[in-house]
Formats: sequence, structure tokens, C-alpha cells
Amino acid sequence: MESLRILFFILCMQKCTPQSWWLSPENGPTCKTGTCGETSDTCECSLTIEHRLTMLTQNPPLILRPGSGNLYWYNDTSYAKPITEKSKAEVIIGDGYGSRSVIAINGKFPGPTIEAYEDQTMIIHVRNLMHTDSTTIHWHGMHQKGTPEFDGVAFISQSPILPGHTYTYKFTAQPSGTNFYHAHIGDQRSMGLYGGLIIYPKYKFYSQPQVGFTVLIQDWNHDDEPETLYQRMLNGVLDLTSNTIKEPTQSYDGASFSRFHMHSGLINGKGRFHTANNYGSYSNNGAPLETFEVENGQSYRFRVISAATLYPFRVYVQGHPELNITAADGFEIVRGTGSNSSELIVESFIIHPGERYDFTLSANKNPDTYLLVAESIEDLSSRNPREYHAAEAFIHYKERAFSYKDKDSENQDHCTSVAPCITFNCPYLYYPTSMRRRCITFDQANSNEYLTKSKEVQIVDETLFFNFAFPGEPGNTPGSVNGRQFIYPTFPILTNEAALTTPCKASECGEDQICSCTYSIELASDWIYQFVITNLGNGRGWSHPVHLHGHNFYVMKMGFGSYDTDTGKLLASTTDIECIGTKNYCNEAKWADSSWATGNNIPGLQLNNPPEKDTIIVPTGGYVVIRFKADNPGAWFFHCHIDLHNTNGMGMVFLESKDKYPFKDSKANSKEEGSHQRLVLFTLLVLAFTLY
Repeated sequence: MESLRILFFILCMQKCTPQSWWLSPENGPTCKTGTCGETSDTCECSLTIEHRLTMLTQNPPLILRPGSGNLYWYNDTSYAKPITEKSKAEVIIGDGYGSRSVIAINGKFPGPTIEAYEDQTMIIHVRNLMHTDSTTIHWHGMHQKGTPEFDGVAFISQSPILPGHTYTYKFTAQPSGTNFYHAHIGDQRSMGLYGGLIIYPKYKFYSQPQVGFTVLIQDWNHDDEPETLYQRMLNGVLDLTSNTIKEPTQSYDGASFSRFHMHSGLINGKGRFHTANNYGSYSNNGAPLETFEVENGQSYRFRVISAATLYPFRVYVQGHPELNITAADGFEIVRGTGSNSSELIVESFIIHPGERYDFTLSANKNPDTYLLVAESIEDLSSRNPREYHAAEAFIHYKERAFSYKDKDSENQDHCTSVAPCITFNCPYLYYPTSMRRRCITFDQANSNEYLTKSKEVQIVDETLFFNFAFPGEPGNTPGSVNGRQFIYPTFPILTNEAALTTPCKASECGEDQICSCTYSIELASDWIYQFVITNLGNGRGWSHPVHLHGHNFYVMKMGFGSYDTDTGKLLASTTDIECIGTKNYCNEAKWADSSWATGNNIPGLQLNNPPEKDTIIVPTGGYVVIRFKADNPGAWFFHCHIDLHNTNGMGMVFLESKDKYPFKDSKANSKEEGSHQRLVLFTLLVLAFTLY
């Protein structure tokens, strides 16, 4: 037996690495003490993933009910005695309606926010304690320069982490800004597998405060888990009260939102469920909300992150009609350039899945409790029964006692026809005139980055068109890019491209064909690429937030269709782009004006300090022009950040600078290493049994 212990020790010397797990809050912080500080070289954290239920206490597990901002035992029907604050802190609340399954990280939903500093080495151990589900974690906003294998996309950069297994991610914290981490397999993000990732800049010249509040927004469904949601999106949802199929809601321009039904919204895992009465007013279930404490006369940075499954939200603060937008996806922005530059002051802004927006709020109003509201941009005016879909949190001035507020019913009273409220980052050009609201699209902002490299993208090496849509004939309208529904490979394409069995074939894919394959395009090293991302043809009708891994890009222009300026409805798609083919799939496209194909002849192109981003909304019937330099070797996913659309195949891969892959020969090396290890193991086993 002693010989077997020696054998185990020798094998561990070969393969095992020690790992101490510390869980929050019972066993210590999420990140190791002595790391992640301003003077630390590393930030080392551990994340343990498991399923939990909402509205349930721990030890012993007892079901709860909400009321007036508190939680009560399920059998306390008179709401006589709320549970203690300590017990409430251990409860995953959701919107307080029923009890449903979520994915918790270190016992929390959403997962704990990780705060680190630019250029630190991030070492993050992920342990999967889910019983049957595999997972991966994508570090949304991190460029993974030199570490593409840690980008965290299943079967693109890594194999999934199996149940009971552990995987360690190691990468450099770049760039700084507001980011987040989330699952990148199936639709697990909608179950809560996400958390904030804030990287503070190493330079101190930024005028705006860096420390502030992190606001994670999610749309919430009471009934369904990811696989069910996906099937309902494809096949429909039956309304049992009317025995009819539920039709998807629409935004104000007429774009659809698919069949994922939103019951309420959450901020940092908390929300409340609103219902309408026969008199047209709303009541809520009194579930507790997140509270942000402020002091009168101070300014605060709010880092807003959309981890939503599907829906965009319009974000505003009750009683505070001026928000100063300072950053988008971690990159600082302003309005105008040079001497004409000014702060980007708006009444509200729209945030789409995958986007992050930072704003500063001056706490200079009458001390009270106000609502931070993220309201769905669905047009619910004709919905029967009436519904209200919003994520809410409290902003409480410390100078006055806290008061529990109901729905903000007066949020538009300060908007007038003479002085309409300004909303930033609209996916359309107009609101209905009756709403007294004016849109500013994202391309009307400018970069305020001290180290911007926008001069690099003045001259383009190649222009590529990508149509994100649901084209095809009835019964065959898959989510796709250029008519190609993405099929994930069975091995990570980054390191095992030779094993790919599902490449796109010219005979099956084309301007008038719909195909299913692993869509990939090679990008040449250090070229300047111009992407024209479109949402055109018979597959348009949904606006898509498109995310590029491994890079940020410059938003050079946003193109829109034509609208009814009174109702705000989209009338026709843009005429700037010509779709090629007879079936109007728009799998291939070109500029309608051939003179736009070369140089910088595109009207409205933002060449002077264009804003930077990594996720951009592509409006239905329109397009976005982006540019970036292909200076990051790897296999990078390019996809719609709506979970259900991505799962349905709306994505593709860029194989960038293949000649510079850091793991180009990893397959051969792993075979050689595996043979060596098997030889060592066999020798040790023979030795052990001989000694035994």
C-alpha cells in the first residue's frame, strides 16, 4: 500500500495542481486576500457554479413570500414579522413571484462582481457543481490578446467544463472599463450565470469618478428554463386563458421581440412583479429591491450592464432628468470633438443585451428615495391584459429616512413638445410624437479616449458585408449570418481546426440558399477591416445587438430605413445597400452607389474621433459600419447577443492571423505529450505492482 501512495504522489507531481476553494460569504471572499488590489500583480478568484431556488431560505430551507419591501415566512399570512436582514441577505429573491431555478455563483445570483486593475494577471478558477450541465465562462470585454484559449466560448476556444470538473482561466486585464462575465454555452446566461467584471484604469487622468455602483439588468420569466424558452421561441407559446398563441410584443418602430415573454425585470437579481387592475393602475407584489445609498451634493458613477436574454431597456432616474453618459462598453465618450466637445447629457438611454453604459449622477435633488428604472422599450399600449415590464432599484439619499416607492407614474411629465426628452442609443430614429421624446443614435457620440487609435482605421484594406437575419421560406427561417445557420464544431476550432466536419460548402450556401454549417472567415494579419453589418431582406424584423470577441471597434456610421415621423413606425428598409439574389435573403450585398465601395466616400462617415465599442445594435431595416485592425491572432466569435438568436445559429467565427496562432502546433504537441505521459504512467504502474 505504501508503494501505491508513492505512486499517487509521483503522479500528482506530474499532473495535479493544488487548489484551495474559498466560497463567499461563508468561507471568505470570492477573490484571494492580497490579490486584486491597486498594487497587486495578480487578481486570483474562485467561482463555484451550482443550481439554487429563488425565495427560499438556507438551513433550514423554508419558502418565503414578499410584502412592502420585506420577506416573510410563507405561513405568515398577516405579514406580522419579516425575516431578519441577515436571513434576507442569503435569499435569492428574483422578482419575488413563486420559486424557480437559477444558476448561482458562490451562492449568489447574479454572481459576485470582480474588481481588478488594468494589466493585472487574472487567475480565475471555475468549478462546475451543476449535476448534469456543462458550462464555459466568457469574459465579455476582455480582448484576450495572446490568450485566445481563455475566451470561454464552447467549441470555439475551449471544450466545456463538465459537471464536477474545474477549469482555470488566466489572462491579462485589458482593456479597462465596465465589463462582465457570463456563460457562453446554450442559454445559461438567462438562468443567472453572469456577474460584473470591473477593470479600473492604471492612468489617473480621468476626470470622472471611477468607483461607484454596478447595475446588472436582466429580463425575467417566471415559468421557463433555457431549453424551454428556446423551444417556445421556435414553436410558440399557448395562452391557456384564451386558448390562443401568444404573439410577440414589438418595439415602437414595429420590430418584434420573439416569443420569450418577459414578466418583470431585475437589477442585481432583485425586482418586483407588476399587475394591472380594472381601473388602469398598477400594483406590485412588494418584493425587496436593490438600494443605492447617496449623499446630497455628491456625484456618483453608475456602471450599467445588460445581461438580458432578449429585451432592450430604457434607463432613467426618477426626479433626475440629467444623466451624463461617460462611457460605452468601457470606452469613454462625449458629444462633439475638440473645442466643440461637450458632455453627453441625456434624460435616458437605451441599453441592449451585451452592452454596458456608465453615467454620472449628481445627487443634488430634494433628499428622498427615488427609483432607478430600466423600462422595456416594448409598446404595451394595446396589450390586454395590460402589463408593465421594468427593472427597478432605489436611490436613497442618506439625509432622509428610507421610503418604499411604487411604480413611477410621472416619469414623462417633464417631457414637452417644445423641450422633448433626449434618449440616447435608440435602435430607431423616432418615438411616437405623443411621447415627446427625441432620439440620439450611438454614432452621434465621439470618443473621449486619451489613447484612441482611430487614426489607424482611416484607410481600409477590405470591406465585408454581414447580414444578421432570419431569412428563408416559411418553415425554414433560422437565425443566421449571410444565410448560414451556425453549427458548433465538436472540437475547439482554435486548436483543432483540422477536425472540423461541418465547414460551409459553396454548393449548399449562396445568395439564394439557406444552409447550416460552421461559418468562418479568415482575416489577414494587421489589415484594417470595414464591416457593414446589415439587418435586411425578408429575414429582417428584429433589431440585433452584435458582439465581436477579441476586439473593440470604431462605429463609423449607422444607417436607418425610412420612418413615419408621427407614429415612429418603420416604413421601408434603407436604400443605401443593394441585396444580391432573387429571393431577397440578402445573403450577399453591396453598396447601392458603387462610388461608396472605395475610400471614405460613404456619406455621414464619422472619421474624426469615432466612438469605440464591442457590442452594437443593428436596427431592423438598417446597417452599421464598423472598423478595426486585425492585430489579435485567434478564433473570435461574432454573434448576436440575444441568447435565443445566438443559440438558433446567428453567429460566425473569424480565424484571425492563422500563421500567428500561439497554439498552431498544439494538436501535435498534445499527442506527443500524451504519448510521453502514457509511457511514464505505464512504467510507474509496473514499478508499483513490483514493489507491492
